[in-house]
Amino acid sequence: MLAHQSFLKSASSLEEITDVKIVLTRPDESAYSFKTSILAPKAKSSSLNFFFLERFIKCLLWSRGAAKIYCTAPRSLCDALNRHYASNATGQWDAEMMGHRIFEEDFEIIHCSEADLPQEKSHTANLGRHMEGCRIGFDLGGSDRKIAALIDGKTVFSEEIVWDPIPQTDPQWHYDHIMDTLKLAASKLPRVDAIGGSAAGVYVNNRVKVASLFRGVSESQFNSRVKDLFLELKRDWGNIPFEVVNDG
Repeated sequence: MLAHQSFLKSASSLEEITDVKIVLTRPDESAYSFKTSILAPKAKSSSLNFFFLERFIKCLLWSRGAAKIYCTAPRSLCDALNRHYASNATGQWDAEMMGHRIFEEDFEIIHCSEADLPQEKSHTANLGRHMEGCRIGFDLGGSDRKIAALIDGKTVFSEEIVWDPIPQTDPQWHYDHIMDTLKLAASKLPRVDAIGGSAAGVYVNNRVKVASLFRGVSESQFNSRVKDLFLELKRDWGNIPFEVVNDG
């Protein structure tokens, strides 16, 4: 952040700046727009632009997340960024994580004019502050799982249960332990109207994208079973409202 501010201050003092607009897009058509400035291509220190813009985009990737980045920077700079994400080890990691792991599409920096930038659009989920009815809340950590049962916003049961999920290799082990926890809370309620939970990692539309809880599971089993584990749990609870999000 300090380097970012210093770069922009230096660029502004030189009066050799050009604005750059960046739009991050996701497969669900969400689009997030940002604006910054870089040194003009003919400026003496314009070689700093790549370092600055790569750091700026990295910050956006890990604060918002996307696999397609539309950018109005000079084409040569966009090409250099694409080479970075294709051949540099750090860039490859970001591209693989954001592209194939999280959003399941190829990662790409797309050079375009300002007129061709996607329009900003966001999709928000109305989560939280729903207290009516009989609800279960859970949090899955690396050493324990927390569970609570509520009736009209009043907690009628809560417990922390020790477990050791990280070294476990069988997805069924995870399913069984999570289901047992939910059933324990359900036993304290006359019915279950909704379930909501959190866990460390990246979750998109209730699908597990990256999560340390399942570190012991092989890649093939992660893809075939773990990714949709919470959708499976939702089906097994009769498709009642069931949401899981990352906890940090």
